[in-house]
Amino acid sequence: MESTVIRRVSMLVMLVAPKGPFADDVALRFERARVLLTRAASAAAACERMAEAMPQVVVVLGVVTVEERDALNDRATAVGALVMYVDPSLDEAALQSLVEGAARVAIERSLAREQSSAPAEATTEPPSAGVDVDVTVDDEDLDSKW
Repeated sequence: MESTVIRRVSMLVMLVAPKGPFADDVALRFERARVLLTRAASAAAACERMAEAMPQVVVVLGVVTVEERDALNDRATAVGALVMYVDPSLDEAALQSLVEGAARVAIERSLAREQSSAPAEATTEPPSAGVDVDVTVDDEDLDSKW
């Protein structure tokens, strides 16, 4: 009897936002989608923690400076994460769509990261006796003996 292997996909989203009701609402939506969430209060804090956390998606709420945007993009690219900049004035439907899309991307990126880190299977030639043999079979002979 073969055992079933349970595959756990680590989905991590980093939420970059100061504390507040909007950030708490977004965090709660990610938790309901069963996505692991880590929070950073600022872009600088996110940049410091990104290499350790290795998120698949970084969600930035609010306005960031050009320098912060460049730093976030640089760190996210280094860890293979997608950065999503979110306008805090989104309506409920758009916010829910964003969370669902970010969760889907986190799953896809996690699976891709897992597959790329798996060792490649070696390709081997089939075993033989050291002799290559060509066999010609007549189609009529083959059909009549079946």
